[in-house]
Amino acid sequence: MLMLAGTVLAQPALDEQQYVTRVLTSSLEGRVAESEAALGRAEATGVGLWPNPTLEWERQKTSSGTREGESQDVLMASIPLVLSGRLGLEKQAAERDARAAEARLEWARAQLRHEATRAFAAVLAARERRSILEESLTQLRRLAEAIATRERAGEAAGYDRLRIELEAATVQDALRGAVLDEHRAEAHALRLLGPEVTVLPPFEGSPRVERPLPDGASLLAELEERRGDLRALALEASGAEAARRAAGRGWIPEPSVRAGAQFLDVGLPGAGAGYVVGVGLPLPLFDRQQGEAARARARRGLAEARRATLLHEARTRLAVVLEEVSGRRQRLERHRTEVLGRAQELRRIAATAYRGGGAELLVLVDAERAAREARLTTVELAVSLVEAETDLLLLAGAYDSATPRSVTP
Repeated sequence: MLMLAGTVLAQPALDEQQYVTRVLTSSLEGRVAESEAALGRAEATGVGLWPNPTLEWERQKTSSGTREGESQDVLMASIPLVLSGRLGLEKQAAERDARAAEARLEWARAQLRHEATRAFAAVLAARERRSILEESLTQLRRLAEAIATRERAGEAAGYDRLRIELEAATVQDALRGAVLDEHRAEAHALRLLGPEVTVLPPFEGSPRVERPLPDGASLLAELEERRGDLRALALEASGAEAARRAAGRGWIPEPSVRAGAQFLDVGLPGAGAGYVVGVGLPLPLFDRQQGEAARARARRGLAEARRATLLHEARTRLAVVLEEVSGRRQRLERHRTEVLGRAQELRRIAATAYRGGGAELLVLVDAERAAREARLTTVELAVSLVEAETDLLLLAGAYDSATPRSVTP
């Protein structure tokens, strides 16, 4: 078992929101997403700053000439003049890439929230399935004991006992599978909490949680602004365009200005001083950053293509998932009223009839099976509805941010 009784009692029970919050703050996946965003921010640091100036010192000495041992010292400072305006564009591109990293972080957290919500519901559903089967198995064993007593008294045939034992064995086998499913669901929920948590805290609630959903029109209208992956791709495309424009300035020369002092025969009689000025002008005849511009255009095209693909997929699936959520909600409500309610009433009537002598034990077995299957189906329908609702919220970007953000750079 994943949970030790003594440890569980010492931990407070978590509802869905509390569990999801703990996953977001402590999971390894969340840490990876945070680190990737930090790397994106770090890559923008220092971009767009002017080049550093250079300070040079040089000594020249001759052994021939008008005076033996003649020397001169030259102290020179130089600084490149980036007059093309590319630095501002490079800074703009880096800032948009950093914002894209933040948007990807939001999308990663949204996916993690989606996974944690489903994991929480899966644990509760698995435990409820196990509880239903345990309760039904206990009831069937009581019936088997009763039929065995009647058989020893000669009031029942061996068929009745075998039929009840077969039903109990079937439920026992289903219970074994339910226990395995519960362990698997708990292991997944525990993994999401990170390595520091070794025991899964107790959960409270039910698989069916009412989730307020906005209407389809508003979801579709805010789709591009809400979803972090779409915003990230839009920012990447904008950043690539700024980088392309910066590379396009490669044909503009960036001169270097030099200025300094010249000292003749320092420390000797007749020492003198002078000044030195100069300008260096590179000629961009061959390398004009054509490669950088081509790569930036390719990055922009790739980002735009990916964004168009995701947006088309999201819009196409949104209507389908909305219809799926509506249909599953209706099916769950109808099952509760038309199937589950009747099955529970049938079991109550069968028990009353048996106590009054108007029904056989096998009638109780049939009623118990009908009630058990109705309850298990209710759990399955509730879980499938949670899955559909969480898929819709992730698809529409509702998990990314409570407030829509503009993709405009």
